[in-house]
Amino acid sequence: MKYMLVFVFVMVVSFGAYVATYLGAFKGVEISEVQQGPFKTIYIEHVGPYHKVNKVIEKVEKFMASKGTVCQRTFGEYLDDPRQVEEARLRAKVGCLIDKMPEGAPEEMKEGEIPARAYVQAVFTGSPGIGPLKVYPRVEAYLQQKDLKQTDAAIEIYEIHSITEKSAMTTTYLFPVKAK
Repeated sequence: MKYMLVFVFVMVVSFGAYVATYLGAFKGVEISEVQQGPFKTIYIEHVGPYHKVNKVIEKVEKFMASKGTVCQRTFGEYLDDPRQVEEARLRAKVGCLIDKMPEGAPEEMKEGEIPARAYVQAVFTGSPGIGPLKVYPRVEAYLQQKDLKQTDAAIEIYEIHSITEKSAMTTTYLFPVKAK
């Protein structure tokens, strides 16, 4: 019985380590201050849990593909702080960064622009699913250390480098800032 418990414990720890490695929990986060933008966007407004935006992004990607354009970079602009707003009421704009608005876009798809300004940028090559646990706390610490204040919504830009390798993805997090 003792050996069985040790075996189960080792298997659980091994599986946890595998999942953490797969998601990029041991990868670093590069943080810097940059001037970025402007970015033209095509997006759909999403209301609800942030972890469900992927289906909405896929909708925009399918539309763009039907117009002969591949979304090289998709994005999410997360308008509410999940620590302060009920999950069902969280608002986001999600879609693709584009050069120009294609004709014939459905009414729910809107054209927008993420303005040029000063951002704290965090670059992470792990899964965006662990970004709230790994990236956001590090950026908050950076903002405090540098005496900066976030002035607007956080923006996440997702770039897949290889379709065959799911791990070949970079997420760039942009936090608009100003000095306190």
